[in-house]
Amino acid sequence: MLGFVMSEEPGLARYEQVAESIRRAVRSGKLKPGEQLPPSRELAKEYDVAINTAQRAVSTLRDEGWLVVRPTVGAFVSNTIPDPPHNLRETVAGLQETVDELQRRLSNVEAAIGTRMPDE
Repeated sequence: MLGFVMSEEPGLARYEQVAESIRRAVRSGKLKPGEQLPPSRELAKEYDVAINTAQRAVSTLRDEGWLVVRPTVGAFVSNTIPDPPHNLRETVAGLQETVDELQRRLSNVEAAIGTRMPDE
């Protein structure tokens, strides 16, 4: 047994759960840079998913830069781990605050010069 624990994040597809579990193993140091992942069949068995699901998780991690895949050799943890993505909710909230502030400022400018933008 590899000892990987399936991520149970709500709303994630099975391959995304497998990918997140592997990301966590890399972040925690359980999987180290340059270390080879088990073959897809073994990953599928470990996570109790179809082999295509395991392969899609590996492909996703390769595309994100977490893994380097060498055909006929295997998948290896990348030597450079990608930066964590920004929290999308925080980013959207920040953008909404900016829009609200700009709308307030525009209203102040329009009031000061006596004009008004047409409603859309």
